[in-house]
Amino acid sequence: MLNLPLTWVYVICVVFTFLCEFSIAGPFLANPRDASSSSTTFGPVSLALGTGPLYPTNSFRSFQLTSTQPVATLDYGHEVAGYPIFDIAAITGKVQIEVKYTEPFAGLSQPFSDGPYPYAVTLSNSYRVETFEVTKAGPLQAYLLQGGQRWQSIRLLTNGTITFSNVGFKASISMVDVGDLPGSFESDNELLNKVWELGARAVSAACVEKGTQKAIWEVSGDGAFVTGMRPGLSAKAATLKDYTLEFDVKIERAGMGWAVAFPLAYPGQGIQLDIVGELPGEATFVNTNTSLTPANSILLGYGYSFVNQTTLTSYHLDTFKIPFSVHEQTWYTLKTVLSSGQYLAVFVNGTKAFNTSLADYYIGGSSISTIGSFGFGGWQDQSSYIKNVIAYDTANGTILYSNPMTDPNVVLPEYGVHENYASVCLDGAKRDRLVWLGDFYHTAKIIAASTSRFDLVKGTLQYFLDWQRPNGLLPYDPPMGYDHSIADEAFSIGGGGALAGLEVYGVSLPDYQILGLKAFTDYVSQSNDLSWTRATWPKWQLQVNWLLSQINSTTGLLSMTGFAILGPTNGGSAISCALLEALNNVALVATALNDTRSAAKYQTASTSLSTAINKLLWDDELGIYSLSPSSPNDYSVAGLSFCITSGAANATQTARSLSALSALKLGPGYKDSTQINSSDPTVNLSPNTNGFLLAALLSQNATNDSATALELITSLWGAMLSNNETNSGASWEYVDQQGNPGLSLFTSLSHPWGGAPTYILTQYAAGIQQAGGVAGFGHGNWVINPSAGLAMGLKKASAKVVTAFGGNLEVQWKVSGEGVLSVTIKSPRATSGVFELNGTQKVLRGSDEYAFTVKVQ
Repeated sequence: MLNLPLTWVYVICVVFTFLCEFSIAGPFLANPRDASSSSTTFGPVSLALGTGPLYPTNSFRSFQLTSTQPVATLDYGHEVAGYPIFDIAAITGKVQIEVKYTEPFAGLSQPFSDGPYPYAVTLSNSYRVETFEVTKAGPLQAYLLQGGQRWQSIRLLTNGTITFSNVGFKASISMVDVGDLPGSFESDNELLNKVWELGARAVSAACVEKGTQKAIWEVSGDGAFVTGMRPGLSAKAATLKDYTLEFDVKIERAGMGWAVAFPLAYPGQGIQLDIVGELPGEATFVNTNTSLTPANSILLGYGYSFVNQTTLTSYHLDTFKIPFSVHEQTWYTLKTVLSSGQYLAVFVNGTKAFNTSLADYYIGGSSISTIGSFGFGGWQDQSSYIKNVIAYDTANGTILYSNPMTDPNVVLPEYGVHENYASVCLDGAKRDRLVWLGDFYHTAKIIAASTSRFDLVKGTLQYFLDWQRPNGLLPYDPPMGYDHSIADEAFSIGGGGALAGLEVYGVSLPDYQILGLKAFTDYVSQSNDLSWTRATWPKWQLQVNWLLSQINSTTGLLSMTGFAILGPTNGGSAISCALLEALNNVALVATALNDTRSAAKYQTASTSLSTAINKLLWDDELGIYSLSPSSPNDYSVAGLSFCITSGAANATQTARSLSALSALKLGPGYKDSTQINSSDPTVNLSPNTNGFLLAALLSQNATNDSATALELITSLWGAMLSNNETNSGASWEYVDQQGNPGLSLFTSLSHPWGGAPTYILTQYAAGIQQAGGVAGFGHGNWVINPSAGLAMGLKKASAKVVTAFGGNLEVQWKVSGEGVLSVTIKSPRATSGVFELNGTQKVLRGSDEYAFTVKVQ
């Protein structure tokens, strides 16, 4: 996702040409070939040995760590993901090792590496540092997945020695070669070639197949074995209030964590607790943070964790001493009492550890609630068994919940720790690792241009539908490990504060409903999968109906409530023009399904919305689409971009809007709106919104706009490649004004929403485009127009996409001689198209290869 919605989501709590025809009931593209390699392990490419993290320059080989050379630094060359594995050749003496994982190299020098990531339960390790005690030679595999990293360090903590014959990651994602994908792009501009690969690698790391992200608890007759992680919350306790929670715990190592009064829909608003055992010397890791987690104590916190992580505000409120030693490998009964809306008490085996008023603690100005679910986890390197969980009304003793925690078929789905239920695309590899609805807008387009894993696109869209609410709303960030049949209501109404008990999907990022609908229409047009579309069409119609109900009957503009990432929700130009584009596209889908009534309905709504946009939001004096009716002199990147690509703007309005971009220029890109202070050094640039802008710039086939797009790609996306210590080989979430990761170590350096150039370069620089209308679905009819690429100064380019008609659509062109363009196009014989350049058109049909030359004016 991104840094701002991580907090903004919670602010609302406080507040073309006629082409040859073909059958629209034709074939569709499922998964033309598996782009993964036969290998299942990511291995490092280089190694450095020393007393601390060093930049690796030597090729990887077996290595030994000793007290004089205790640290190995490993470079995997690009973003990788999986279960850490170690092949131990030999050890002497007592051996404990501390392993760090990070996307940027600088994380290796930080105590928590580039983590922790306690935003949600993500079927991966919440921590980016873990410790192992190695007692024998042989293979060793970490219990929890690490979702995304390029760099790794291994530090010997003790006086023994350890020899590694190999290390790596058991892959949890498809292992792809971005140079050999079904889709491709190449030109004589090497920077553009590398930028194209950024999005391809990002979707390869963020999209996961069903069952590859394994369950993170082990459940047996002994109870639930839980390792250090953000607490997994019960989906069956979302609305509990003033309750007493009792359970049995056996600490296996160090301690265990639990949470109470935690709303599922707002993961930063609950009570965190952690019990620390006696930390016996012989069984305790030497790097245990005893300042944060002292022996025989209970920690009290609020928010995401006990330590802050950039936008994940956390409060370590108190530490209470337990009046006796808490032994490992011994069962204890913990009782947590919430009462009277403000009191919290904890008992260990009947002995009071503390009884406190929550009103005594400061959490930024709001109060601590006693409403919400409970769950179990733990701090870094902790592990424990949990069983016999009971919750009852504190006032009258009525049993509200009971679970022995011994049946994996019950426990894993309820607490969100089941292996991933579906093949889905996440917002990022390392974080947030949720299926964000709006982020998928770019992801679906990138996949079509690169990996062609349309099965993953369909899987993600189906997952949204599985969680759909009766009113048509889709979830904005469903987690992978919950069973939607028991958890959908808990997440949709399981908010906190002023939103407790209310539907949150309509007020938290409601614009994501539009972007999700756009991802659906893009999938249909790119794959021509009309069979699945027809089967799920009623659900999409339900969502469209909800969106149409949000159009203001007086103004005719889209008027939502809550906060939207695209901009103002009350008549904003970005959301209104984005909906206009979605309506145009969904009308085409209806046409493809022969649903003429719906097609007419959506087209009529589109026409009315376009009229309102131009009447109320176009400012002819300034030459811009206003940010909103209440901010007539301001404008935004998203607003101008969607008003252009949706067709709301005519040619004159488009040219004038793009001329106004200079006021938004900041650092290597464009700031989101004129309301943002350019003098604020903390303002970041969003590759997400700048990706919208690329499409608007290049859709005009104008030389000046193409030059602006090239400059933007070179500066903003070039920054992702320029520094090898932050270059993950994938697109970033945010970029600061100096071209560094915008959120420092917290930044997701493998984020598909930052990868728009992957599909933009294929579509405009090489010139492969779908024809307009239903005829263009699946590239049945196509257009090749290299105007933008030529305007960028390219002398040659080639690209390839997979069609729905039994083959690839490929183009190669090269400027040779005196302004002569040599063109070769290959396509399935069942398709047809047009080559366009400078007003010249060549209709191409009836063959599978076309070669010709044209003059470049």
